[in-house]
Amino acid sequence: ADAGITYGAHDVGPLSEAVANTFRGGSYTERTLQSETTLYRVYGGKAGPVGSYWSRTAPSGALQAQLDGAINPAWWNTIERVATARVPAGTTIYEGAAGEQGLAGGGGLLGGGSQVYLPNVDPAWVTP
Repeated sequence: ADAGITYGAHDVGPLSEAVANTFRGGSYTERTLQSETTLYRVYGGKAGPVGSYWSRTAPSGALQAQLDGAINPAWWNTIERVATARVPAGTTIYEGAAGEQGLAGGGGLLGGGSQVYLPNVDPAWVTP
């Protein structure tokens, strides 16, 4: 397994507070991939196939992807398609559980699914 360094509320890591807060409890692990790794991203509407937020888990359906990833409808991601990325060994990723997102009008999406943040995605890695 890829060893990593875990950051959280009491051990601030390299990501901005805004990005760190997309992880549950602001906790995430920085690791360098030891082998090529396939990641998944749901997208549609104003969200494209290339972006910084991915998952190690292939989505089982749009609703499950929305709940696990706490994908707020206000972000205009219609979750209609799935992109895969073949991320090469040696790439640094940041991963943890997706954090909760509050919704306008109350309530929220609990998150908790696999979330991987890639600061720099090479479009050549991505298959829409």
